[in-house]
Amino acid sequence: MPAKKKAVVPIKLEHWFNDLKSVTRLKEIIDDPTLRQAIAILKEASGPTVTSLDADPQANSHKLAWYAGYRDAFNDLEKLTHRPSNTKTNQPDEWTHL
Repeated sequence: MPAKKKAVVPIKLEHWFNDLKSVTRLKEIIDDPTLRQAIAILKEASGPTVTSLDADPQANSHKLAWYAGYRDAFNDLEKLTHRPSNTKTNQPDEWTHL
């Protein structure tokens, strides 16, 4: 019988980025060519095609929204491998509310 995996409790992003060992290890994993190829294949295979279009515009919207989230998940994992910059962007004060 396989051993049960211990559940990992989510932590705040600040705590994640303070753990340099985890950030570095995740970068090593994501930089692996086999994983990169697998991600590219999954993104391509899951993407919308002419044959996957539906006559219902709402159904198409749902499919595209799902696909956008699917792609974002892979992109967001990669973002976890780069510590955020502490520099402020050069924006006029009237745009800082956005």
